Amino acid sequence: MKKTRKGTALITFVALTAMLSACTPGGGAPAESKNGTAAGGADKKVELRMTWWGAQARHDATLKVIELFEKKYPNIKINGEYMGSDGYFDKLNTQIAGGNAPDLIQLGNNYPDYVARGALLDINPYIGKEIHIENFDKSNIDSGGMDGKLYGIILGSNAYGIAYNTELIKKSGLKPPSGQWTWEEYGKYAQDLTKALGKGYYGAVDESKLPLYLNYFARQSNKTLYKDGKVGLDKDVIAYWFTMWDNYRKAGSTPPAEFTTAYTEAPENSSFVEGKTAMHLIWSNQLNAYQKAMKDEIQVVLPPTGGSGAQQGLWLQPSQFMSVNAKTKNPKEAAMFIDFMVNDPEATMVLGSERGVPGSSKVREALKAKATPVDKKVYDYIDLAAKNSRTPDREIPNGKEFETTLINMSQKVLFGKETIPNASQEVLSAAEKVVNKK
Repeated sequence: MKKTRKGTALITFVALTAMLSACTPGGGAPAESKNGTAAGGADKKVELRMTWWGAQARHDATLKVIELFEKKYPNIKINGEYMGSDGYFDKLNTQIAGGNAPDLIQLGNNYPDYVARGALLDINPYIGKEIHIENFDKSNIDSGGMDGKLYGIILGSNAYGIAYNTELIKKSGLKPPSGQWTWEEYGKYAQDLTKALGKGYYGAVDESKLPLYLNYFARQSNKTLYKDGKVGLDKDVIAYWFTMWDNYRKAGSTPPAEFTTAYTEAPENSSFVEGKTAMHLIWSNQLNAYQKAMKDEIQVVLPPTGGSGAQQGLWLQPSQFMSVNAKTKNPKEAAMFIDFMVNDPEATMVLGSERGVPGSSKVREALKAKATPVDKKVYDYIDLAAKNSRTPDREIPNGKEFETTLINMSQKVLFGKETIPNASQEVLSAAEKVVNKK
C-alpha cells in the first residue's frame, strides 16, 4: 500500500510520543537495574565523601559496610575520612568554613550547632523513599530533628555506665560493685581499691573534665547545663563538682595530677586499658572497643546517684547521627547510604552495637539473636539504664568552647593552679558566653 506524506508524519508522531512518554514524568516509572539504580542511570558514577570519628573497631566495621554498599551499588564510591575524637570537630569546622565538607557527616547531639550554620540538609524529602524509618521509635527519629525538619538519622542509643576491671576487683579482695551507690560510697569504694591494690594502682579514673558527666551530676539536683535557651546550673553546682573530685584525689580514690594528664582515657591511651585503674566511666557503646583493647574482662554498672530524695540523672543518649552536607551534589545517593547503614541486614550485623543500640526494632531483634557475650552486656545494660533514666536535655550550644574551658579549669584545679571558686566562675561564665553567642 502506498503511504502518503500525511500518513508517514502521523506514524512518526505516534512513535515519538511513545518514546517521550517512557522518559518523562507521568509516562511510567523507569525500570530498576540489577544494582538498584534506575535503568539509564546505572552508568552514572557518583563519588561521596564520608567522615566519622571513633576507635579502630568502629573504623574497621564502617569500612566493611562501605565495601558492602559499593558491591551492591557499584556506580557509587564512598571515600572514608576518619580519625579519633580529638580534633575531629576542629577539622570538620575548618572544612565547613572552606566549603569543602564531606557529603556524609557523623555528628553527635551537637548537630543543632551545624543546623544553625546552615551546614546540614533537611532529609525529610527522602524519608519513605531512599530512607526507611518504619521500624524506628518515633522518639529516636525525633531526636534528629528541629522545627519540623530532619537533619540526621540516629545510629544508636547509649547510656553512661561505670566499667570495672573484674580481675583487679578479684585481686583487691573486695566485692564487685553493684551500682547501687551514692557519690560518697563510690569514692570510698575507689579509695578501698587503691589501698588494696597497692602502689601503682588506683580505684578510679579522674572524670572531672567531662561536660556530660557534670550534667549528669547537675540533673540529680534538678539542674542542667542548658534548658529553655539558658544556662541551667549555677556556680554552686560546679564548685560542688570540683570539690568532690578534689576530695577523691586527696583520699587516693583517683590518681594524682601527673598520672591523670598522661592519659586521654580513650581506648588507645587509657590507664583503665593498661590495668592501672580499676573503674572508668564509659558510654555503653564503647564497651566493645575497651574490651578488645584489654585482656581482663569488663563489667558495667550504674554510675553514682545523688542519694535519697535526689532526681534521676541518667538518660538514654542518642549516640551519633548520620547527616548530609547541605551542599552535597548527590543527596539521593547519600540518603541511600544512610538507609543501608541503618537497615541492611548484613551491614547492621557488621556494625552491631558499636555506635550504640540501633534505632530499628527489627535490627535490634536480629542482633540480639546473634549477640556476642560483649554485645549481650551492652543490650542488658541499656535495658537496666532505661529503667533508671529520664528524658534527656538538649546539649549546650557551641559545646566545644565550653568543653575546652571545663577541661582547662579541671586541670588547673588538679595541679593546684586555680582555686575552686575561681575555676567554677570561669566555667559558668564560659557556659553563659556560648549560650548567649549569636
